[in-house]
Amino acid sequence: MARIVGALTLMSIALAATGCVADPPAAHKVSRTQTAEGLGPAVIPSDLHGKTVQLTYESGSGGTATFADDGRSLTYVAADTGRRTTSPVAIEPVETGIFLVTWTDDGNGAVISQVQDYRTGRLQGTWTQRADASAPYAIESRTGSVHLTD
Repeated sequence: MARIVGALTLMSIALAATGCVADPPAAHKVSRTQTAEGLGPAVIPSDLHGKTVQLTYESGSGGTATFADDGRSLTYVAADTGRRTTSPVAIEPVETGIFLVTWTDDGNGAVISQVQDYRTGRLQGTWTQRADASAPYAIESRTGSVHLTD
């Protein structure tokens, strides 16, 4: 009798555990109308033409990027030094509120490529540059936040 009770107890525990795994709670998703940090409504642009955005990197640097009205160039101003650079830009929409943005820094020749997600306020990017003309290219990854300033 003790074996039957023990077996039934083990089966009950196994069934309860299986039920928990088979029906896990739904994953939390960021709303398309809220920023990832929960700071309030996200502004989701249909394009970046004529917009100014604030870029903040987890490495501590950042700045503002102002896109020309025709979307063909941008002016970047570094927050730490105030250095200003204007260069051609390529803006590729990935999906609503997400853009792949690529430009070159005319000051140091770096190629910057970022995925800017205005739905979550996050960005991920790479910088490809050389220390000097004879040095090999180095690729640096950066993550941070992005939001419209106007």
